[in-house]
Amino acid sequence: MTLPARLPTARLRGSTEPRLAPPVPAKSVLAEYEAAAAELGIKLMPWQRLAGRYITGRVRDRWAFREVAIVVARQNGKTTLLHPRILMGLRKGESILHTAQNRDLPRQTFLRVAGLVAGLPEIESIRKANGQEEIVATNGGRYKLVAPNSNVRGESADLVLIDEVREQHNQELMDAILPTTMARRDPQIIYLSNAGDDESVVLNELRRRRETDKRLAYLEWSAGPDRTLEDRDGWAEANPSVGVSYLTEENLEAFLAKGPPASFETENLCRWVVSMRPRLISDVAWQHARGPVERPRRPAMGISLDPSGKRASAVLAWRQTDGTIGCWVAADVTGDPIDTEAFGKDLLATARKVGVVRVAFDPWTDADLARYFRTAKPLIGREYAAASEKFVRVIEEGRLHWDDADPISYDLAWTSRKPHESGAWIAVKAREDRPITAALAAIRAIWLASEEKSAAPKVL
Repeated sequence: MTLPARLPTARLRGSTEPRLAPPVPAKSVLAEYEAAAAELGIKLMPWQRLAGRYITGRVRDRWAFREVAIVVARQNGKTTLLHPRILMGLRKGESILHTAQNRDLPRQTFLRVAGLVAGLPEIESIRKANGQEEIVATNGGRYKLVAPNSNVRGESADLVLIDEVREQHNQELMDAILPTTMARRDPQIIYLSNAGDDESVVLNELRRRRETDKRLAYLEWSAGPDRTLEDRDGWAEANPSVGVSYLTEENLEAFLAKGPPASFETENLCRWVVSMRPRLISDVAWQHARGPVERPRRPAMGISLDPSGKRASAVLAWRQTDGTIGCWVAADVTGDPIDTEAFGKDLLATARKVGVVRVAFDPWTDADLARYFRTAKPLIGREYAAASEKFVRVIEEGRLHWDDADPISYDLAWTSRKPHESGAWIAVKAREDRPITAALAAIRAIWLASEEKSAAPKVL
């Protein structure tokens, strides 16, 4: 869904409809859900009423969706969706289990619900002791917190609530929870989360199943993939309560200004990231640098060999006549392992052909390739930190143009900033099992090419 452009004077208002969702169920018990919310003193926002239709959708005498995943940016009121559903379940005599990776979050919900339902005639007892939280209804219904690492296999549940699904990095919780619903006639699982990263195993599996599993309602309010961090229409897509609650456009401005980009991506734009470490450079900034480049003239070369020995890259960078830096990938190879002798000789031939004047490498990983160049320069420590910073700066300032460099584009999605206590940072892998040799070679080449004066040819 693409939102229309807003007038400069218009106030930002969140999108009621999720960007990803199945068709709205034809029938539901939304009226009962809304009545329960009103009884609890909750005024549902438009997007919450829509989510309630999916949660309470019915097909004949069963839930239309056995699983409902609500994925939306933080501070939009997704936890409030649970309150009326819990009250409905207690009145129906349901057994309700609530869990999360961090037990504090479901406890906060439990205490709010306990305060809201206290005094209702159908509530028999409320236990608030830490580790024993439970609400019991006179008809046998109960709402209970369970720790994520506890053995719940003896439990049986009509309704399971799982908060912050993005934090589930393995299937252990689901392996324990799913059997609790097996013996129930009409069970339902509700998942709540904002976007995850590459390690969000459970959430990523839900997202994968969204188009094939008809009993799963996967609802995602998120900024479109082509939106920049500053695109306010993307803010509206990911934050359905903005403009209709305490969450304001000014709040989001503050979050963007103060927080790391990876956090804003996941928490405020509700978009997936590879790692929660800050990304080295935004894809938008990198793609803006794409364009025609001049023929290389006295280029520098950066080389990189992954410690696994299975991938290696070489990147050229050079000063152009307008003062910008041109960049393209000279080589990107894989093997199991790579024949470094053959690849090194090929690199030397390429370097001679295009007139390479300098080569940069990491002595810890690239020595087998660097030995083919007499005066190759090691780039480590403070100098590598400076090179990492320079790489980002020349891109963000519009001083880099690249062509034929798709391997760098792919690698940058997996390249993060690793902070140092000194305040400096270096470019590193977002994941140890994902080589980023093209990105590392580009950093080294651009560092050499950005120096004020080019040295005389010495490497060949």
